[in-house]
Amino acid sequence: MSKNPKFAPTAKKFHYMFNMRDFAKIVQNIMKAEPKQFKGKPMEVVRLWAHECNRVWQDRLIMPEDHDQYYKTLVAAQKESFVDFQEAQIFAEPLIFTSFVDQINGHDATYRSVVDFDELKKALEKKLHQYNEEIASMELVLFQQAMEHITRIARIIDQPSGHSLLVGVGGSGKQSLSKLSAFILELDIFRIQPSTNYTMSDLKADIQTVFTKAGA
Repeated sequence: MSKNPKFAPTAKKFHYMFNMRDFAKIVQNIMKAEPKQFKGKPMEVVRLWAHECNRVWQDRLIMPEDHDQYYKTLVAAQKESFVDFQEAQIFAEPLIFTSFVDQINGHDATYRSVVDFDELKKALEKKLHQYNEEIASMELVLFQQAMEHITRIARIIDQPSGHSLLVGVGGSGKQSLSKLSAFILELDIFRIQPSTNYTMSDLKADIQTVFTKAGA
């Protein structure tokens, strides 16, 4: 993708940096899948590949024309490597793989596809109710796009050294979705509280605190 001028970094798209580490991330998450979940289901394997490509590459694209070009590139790769499978079946919605749905429902965490948005919504509503009971009341409307963002965030922070930058206008729900994602995966949140008096010494103290917490 990086050889295509449409995906080259610019002042507006400075984060369009693609390299072999991205390919490694795709392989990394495909390896999380358990064989028993995909035995006799070759279509699910192909859909898993498409999902990981979307998460690693598509989620970084910000322009509609870039999304269109990406989809054309992905379909071309699919037709070259997976000729026995229909495009409509591979990219049928919801194209979402996650490990927390089974865990929320009291089963072993397995990285698998979501059956439908109703299944995902029931699991997330159950966890949101638990969050409101145990932590604090959070008025979060779980519409489809919000649920998709939660699966993205959860996938990232569930990876070794997983990290991301969430970009959006204030009040769009970035913090709420991140808090719920962390709660689902039973992770603690550490938040820097910047102010007009916040100095470099304060930043170093915060980093020391979170590093100690993470290490100990």
